[in-house]
Amino acid sequence: MGAIGSALFGVADAQAADAQALEQRIRELEARLERFEKAAAAAPTAVAPVAQSNPEVEKLNRKINTLERKLEVDKEVAATAASRAPKVEGGSDGFRISSADGKHQVRIRGAVQTDARFFTGGSWTGATAANGISGGAETDKFELKQARIWLEGKFWDSLYFKIMPDFAATNILPDAYLDYAYLPYASLSVGKQKTPLSLERLQGDSDGTFLERAFPTYLASNRDVGVMLHGSFAAPGYKADYAGPVDFRNFVSYQLGVFNGSGDDGSIDKNSPDTDDDKEFVGRLWVHPFQHGGNRWLEGLGLGVAGTWERPSLQALKNQGTPIGRSTFLNYNSMRSAYTGTLQADGVHYRVYPQAYWYAGPFGIMGEYVLSAQEVIATRTGQTIPGVRSQLNNTAWQVQLSYVLTGEDNTFQSVKPIRPFNPLEGSWGALQVAARWSEFNVDTTAFNYLNPAKSAKHATAWAVGFNWFLNQNARIMADYEQTYFDGGAGLSAAAFTNRPSENVFATRFQLAF
Repeated sequence: MGAIGSALFGVADAQAADAQALEQRIRELEARLERFEKAAAAAPTAVAPVAQSNPEVEKLNRKINTLERKLEVDKEVAATAASRAPKVEGGSDGFRISSADGKHQVRIRGAVQTDARFFTGGSWTGATAANGISGGAETDKFELKQARIWLEGKFWDSLYFKIMPDFAATNILPDAYLDYAYLPYASLSVGKQKTPLSLERLQGDSDGTFLERAFPTYLASNRDVGVMLHGSFAAPGYKADYAGPVDFRNFVSYQLGVFNGSGDDGSIDKNSPDTDDDKEFVGRLWVHPFQHGGNRWLEGLGLGVAGTWERPSLQALKNQGTPIGRSTFLNYNSMRSAYTGTLQADGVHYRVYPQAYWYAGPFGIMGEYVLSAQEVIATRTGQTIPGVRSQLNNTAWQVQLSYVLTGEDNTFQSVKPIRPFNPLEGSWGALQVAARWSEFNVDTTAFNYLNPAKSAKHATAWAVGFNWFLNQNARIMADYEQTYFDGGAGLSAAAFTNRPSENVFATRFQLAF
């Protein structure tokens, strides 16, 4: 940062040094003139008929006047240069370089997440055909979940951007978009970004209460390339603030987007080309009905609804996994013997997402529900052209509660400790406890095609979590989750049984700025 500051402010520093040198020179000349005048006054003089000026005094006066004017000019130039010099700032929220007028800014941010998962009790890793349970793939492991460093900022006070690579993921570029926000009620974002659908998906990737999101999130698309109109409105008597393409800050916000369509939990890799002419239409409305209403207990209530519509053509369906364990319980690639290949999305697909949260003091609650209705197609064994169609209506929901034990406010973004971790001064940061219940229901029609020994009809997961916020950048998380299944195991489609419950303990060490 010192090198950057020197490069940016070198001109201003040089001008300041010149001004100091001129001031010193003026002081020297003034002292010299004062000594000369004292000497002249002390010397005996004869009465002259006409007073005559001293050439040496006039010369010194001219030098002083010239230098004083030059000093004034140099100070004006230095002040102008300083007012135009960029500002370099660094702190707990990252590093930024801003123009003097604030219209241009580049911000450097980053996040690192390192996880550990350990499966305990009830694990079916060692299941064998002898007990009628086949499969199983849970593995205790350490994992680098995120390694991100990104740039975001603005130009001309209205053209915002974000470029975020992730060096720990196979999808190396999660976000890359431009957002033209000249009008707060009608802004336009283009590029790769989160689709405005699942509430928990729209929560910051470093702000979640649990290590992983609940079932409803994975029936929503993740990130996609497209264009989105969005806007925000303030409560009467207030002014709307810019809060990005998806806004949880203002009174009312909306998003209307058209995207390529990446499917459930889909997130295209970098700039992968779209495979068909179908596009996904997404809409969302969000409101804080009691914002600035004077009731502190209702200020943090948010309500919303989102939905999508598309018509994919022979699109692969992504398998579904448990929330924290992330083991597959719905496998679209494992079919009954009467069918070959995989089950594919082909035809109308729509989703409906009612969602809400409420944060009041240290307390917080968040929930959402999803109906995902998708036309699918399958190929009978012995045929080469898909020809059997059905509509699957899969649903999922979740409710999570959280409470901050150390008195800080609970928020949708993250908890900021009142006193950062410093044990030598008796400060231990902020502590939060949380609990979550989530369920996923697979349409029974799906098992006309899918092997019930490989896919569960229903999954129920409950979890408890503990979050230790060392400061507003560093956090240690610990979660325990148990998931129950209906179906999903067995020797064959004709002899299937319930998959044993999955029990997982997981931790995360996180740094985000």
